[in-house]
Amino acid sequence: MKNVLIIALREAKRFKSRFRGGSRVLILTILAISLLISYFVAQSGLTLSKGVYTIGASPYGPTIDDSRFNVIIMDNMTGYGQLGDGSIDAYVDVNTVISRSDQRSKYAVGALKQYLEKSELSRITEEYDIDRAYPLRVETHYLNVSPAGAIPVGGSLSDLIGPTVEPVTSTPQPSQQASVNPTPTSIVAPAPTKTSDGTDAAVREQVDQAMNGTQPRFKAQFVSENETIIPSLMNPPMPLSQIILAFLYIVPIFFISVFFTSSFMDEKTNRRLNILMSAPVSALDIIAGKMLPYFSFALVVIVTVTLVLNGNLPLSLAIFIPVVLFIFAIYLMVALFYRTYKDQTFFSMAAITFITGYLVFPALFADVNSLSYISPLTLAVQMYRGESFSILEYVFSTLPMYFVFLIGMYVGVRIFNEEYLMGYGPLYRKSGDAIYLSINRRHVYMSVFLLSVFLIPIVFMVELIILALATNIQQMFVMIVVLLFFCAMVEEIAKSSGIVMLLENGDVSSYRKVLVLSFISALGFWLGEKALLALSLSIMPGSALLNAMSGTADTTASPIILLVLLLLPLAAHFVFTSTVCVSTKKLGARWYFAAVMAGTLIHTLYNVYSMHSMGAF
Repeated sequence: MKNVLIIALREAKRFKSRFRGGSRVLILTILAISLLISYFVAQSGLTLSKGVYTIGASPYGPTIDDSRFNVIIMDNMTGYGQLGDGSIDAYVDVNTVISRSDQRSKYAVGALKQYLEKSELSRITEEYDIDRAYPLRVETHYLNVSPAGAIPVGGSLSDLIGPTVEPVTSTPQPSQQASVNPTPTSIVAPAPTKTSDGTDAAVREQVDQAMNGTQPRFKAQFVSENETIIPSLMNPPMPLSQIILAFLYIVPIFFISVFFTSSFMDEKTNRRLNILMSAPVSALDIIAGKMLPYFSFALVVIVTVTLVLNGNLPLSLAIFIPVVLFIFAIYLMVALFYRTYKDQTFFSMAAITFITGYLVFPALFADVNSLSYISPLTLAVQMYRGESFSILEYVFSTLPMYFVFLIGMYVGVRIFNEEYLMGYGPLYRKSGDAIYLSINRRHVYMSVFLLSVFLIPIVFMVELIILALATNIQQMFVMIVVLLFFCAMVEEIAKSSGIVMLLENGDVSSYRKVLVLSFISALGFWLGEKALLALSLSIMPGSALLNAMSGTADTTASPIILLVLLLLPLAAHFVFTSTVCVSTKKLGARWYFAAVMAGTLIHTLYNVYSMHSMGAF
């Protein structure tokens, strides 16, 4: 640990030295602008297009006084004709808006709808007293939830509320909700009748926000104690704002990760890393020591952003620490695989694209599909909505990221030698060499088994991304076949890559040993797959697709048949893996891709048959 701290202190001093002169101002300015943009977008939300539109209007239609619109008064026949030939973007015929099917016309109608809603809001506010214009008001109060958090069986509303006789609207706060069980504890009742004097100011504030085109100020919960809400002015809670707020965490972490990667690259280029490797310290000490300062900076970012947003600090740390470790693991591989700034820049941008897509897109479907839990940002969305999530959901979201970090650290230690770090080669060659170096040649069988097990989280993450992309295919049968094919290909590469690298380097020479290693790899993948499947089905129950991808089926047959059905996927994995490995042994490593395609085709046919037998299609 002493060596790690010494290297960490050295790295912190090097990091500080890079912020001298104008570079410090430039980097801090870019970071501040990124954070401000994310924050203000989260505050105000996204607006419709603000282009200039030409609108035709009937002489008897509403008055349109907005700089976005060039309004031309015309009769019906002229309006319809000019709308058809594209001279105008929309036509207002008294109280009806007519548009075309193209995007520009739709944007014009959307902007017009926004303007008319604001105009109507202004009219109501000016013509009526504030209490007559907005008579429905809801005042919120928080209930004190008991430690057990459950409503007693047969209990009533008064049992939960206690002696209070005034109806209330209750929503547990995030800190309360995290400790209660899944039994619903939210009670919604009509607001109490009261004079408007105490709520008029709150109503006027919300009217002003609506007139200015802004949303209510974001808080960790959507409503505060004793806050008055006007339902007709309240926007529904969309996850986009929370996801953008999550970027307040992610953007600084990306910056920190880039500095972490460039630090490795700088020392590799200047040969300082060779001097450090010659010191009496281990590869793990060097990697951990260089990573520790940047990890500490990331923790400071998480704590600071959470305190500024008034979020739940323990939950934020639990959600974003695995995200930080996941990002660091990927950027560690980028730093160790390549030795030029050109390669580093290209693959760093590719890593940002992959990580952003993996984290953001699933979270957009929070509360819509359980598949959204593949991203920890879904947990962040729920946290900032004041909603709870279960331990299983947390494990499902974060466990693959912890595994990716552990795998990244192990591979990093194994490939941390001068020959590999200073060598050139394409990505597939560097990846293959990394896999080969990760195998302990004195314990080949155990290494192949563990490699197959530890690659499962990565395979699972890639398969879920493939699933998210494949769902865009409209035809169900085509979507399923495409999904099963690419998932099978990813699995076959994961199971066979270690054995093929042993074949290529001459560590395996007999067909018998190839078959034994194929069975061991299939066994490791089968065991890990079943464990991960059990966790997945607890989050996404009743998924025939997941069952077929793992080769299982729901059945009430006898124990002997159940045992056969349980072992059948193991035999299938052995057939698929041995097909790839034996073909590679027979034809040579240069035919590996063709061998993978053969194993993938057999695997896909097996999965299609399994789904057909379960009646999926």
